[in-house]
Amino acid sequence: MSRFVILVDLFGLLLAATGFCMAFRQNFVKRLIGRPPHPRVTLNGHGDDQDPLTYVLRISGVMVMVFGIVIGGMVTMFNLA
Repeated sequence: MSRFVILVDLFGLLLAATGFCMAFRQNFVKRLIGRPPHPRVTLNGHGDDQDPLTYVLRISGVMVMVFGIVIGGMVTMFNLA
């Protein structure tokens, strides 16, 4: 494989890892951006699910993760074809 394909695959892997952390390791990402990592309990008893940042991180994290997998896979498959 050429250097270009390896670089794109590494970039795709980086995107996939970043997206995974955004979607499924939200406490780590929230600490990085300066938000409280632990779930807050509000007066009505609901936890962190009421925080809009939780949903933003879930949706955008999955999108970034899938984009990284797809871009790396497509470049590799086109190079191998």
